[in-house]
Amino acid sequence: MNITGMDLNLLLVFEALVEERSVTRAASRIGLSQPAMSNALTRLRRTFDDPIMTRTGGAMIPTPTALALIAPVRGALAQLRQAFEEK
Repeated sequence: MNITGMDLNLLLVFEALVEERSVTRAASRIGLSQPAMSNALTRLRRTFDDPIMTRTGGAMIPTPTALALIAPVRGALAQLRQAFEEK
């Protein structure tokens, strides 16, 4: 995958969705409206050609692709957060 055209803000959305397992809670966590978060999830799904999160019963469950991506995404975001906190 080429990240040149990717909105890197989607990585924050991805992290929040996987950790919160709820569109509403993830939206609140990063300061988006629920419709904006749903739109971002749709963009993530298109970007990765994967559902990313699936509804099972009343819960949102990360797909195997999401689970494989979360560790490297968390690591990258942690490095960015650290770099900006040092400024």
